[in-house]
Amino acid sequence: MSETHSLEQFLETLGSSAPTPGGGAASALVGALAAALAEMVAQLTVGRPKYAAVEKRAQAVLRETQRLRSELLALVDEDAQAYGGVAAAYALPKATEVERRTRDEAIQAALVAAMQPPLQIMELTCDVLRLANEIAEIGNPTVASDAGCAALLGEAAARAAGLNVMANVVLLRDEQVAGEARACVAALEAQAAEVRERALATVRAKMKF
Repeated sequence: MSETHSLEQFLETLGSSAPTPGGGAASALVGALAAALAEMVAQLTVGRPKYAAVEKRAQAVLRETQRLRSELLALVDEDAQAYGGVAAAYALPKATEVERRTRDEAIQAALVAAMQPPLQIMELTCDVLRLANEIAEIGNPTVASDAGCAALLGEAAARAAGLNVMANVVLLRDEQVAGEARACVAALEAQAAEVRERALATVRAKMKF
């Protein structure tokens, strides 16, 4: 998301009939929110004598969550731009056989390109989930619920991004590329669910409920 656009402006556009931003951009934003929540738990852990034994690990979590938050926020715009490439390909002329063939090739290439941002979102949010789980285990227990929220939002972002990958995959004619993308989505969704469950178990134990 551009620094010149506020969250309110983003949501206003998201809720409009404009083609972008859409689900991919929204999933990136949710992933960034998850990273920020894990980051907050780390911030409330580092530098405190009570958690001196885990200071180095908490510092590492803090650095990584900050990096992931920034990268996911950048993917808000990257996803919208990738969709723009698909729209541009569909808008190409198709009056002649040569034009139709050129247009078709452009569409297929644009679909493959449009899969990349949501795949990145899935990968990065799985990293966020692992960090949320780690900071839930070692971090300040008074904000354990926030680590749990980070895990829940992280899984939601990963699964939502997966839907956006599949929206492109189902239009591909290259079965090898499509099959690889399907396998990647399935693996990342399973990974996200597994880490989310572990993180929530940790959070419940910390919160004693």
